[in-house]
Amino acid sequence: MNPMIGRFGTKRLVRSLQTGRVLPALFLTMIGLIFVFAAIMRVVDPKSFQTFGTALWWSASTVTTVGYGDVVPKEPFGRFVAAILMVLGFAFLSLVTGTIASALVSRFHVDKESDPVVQAIDRLERRIAELEKRVG
Repeated sequence: MNPMIGRFGTKRLVRSLQTGRVLPALFLTMIGLIFVFAAIMRVVDPKSFQTFGTALWWSASTVTTVGYGDVVPKEPFGRFVAAILMVLGFAFLSLVTGTIASALVSRFHVDKESDPVVQAIDRLERRIAELEKRVG
């Protein structure tokens, strides 16, 4: 891959994370994960998940890290699938939380070079330093 394209893509990704533009894609991915893992669990552990609705309920509560415990996989492979969903859910929620925090911080970030108050304080600090040199 061309290094320029890689840097451009990385900058766009970071900027979309900071501004929160990536949030709709993250939410759609999480919803997709819920449906996919519900379908997988329905096939892998049909005794515990007798309906797709039950599997969907379990998947939604697991991916959001709520995990009520009213429905749990009993088959070993079902537990393995559940562990994967738990890790993915935790990672996605962390990413969503970080993205929202980053978007809020970037919106309220003060550009120090263009802010007149910061410029005035810098001038005052320089002037005080000059006066201290002359006096002391």
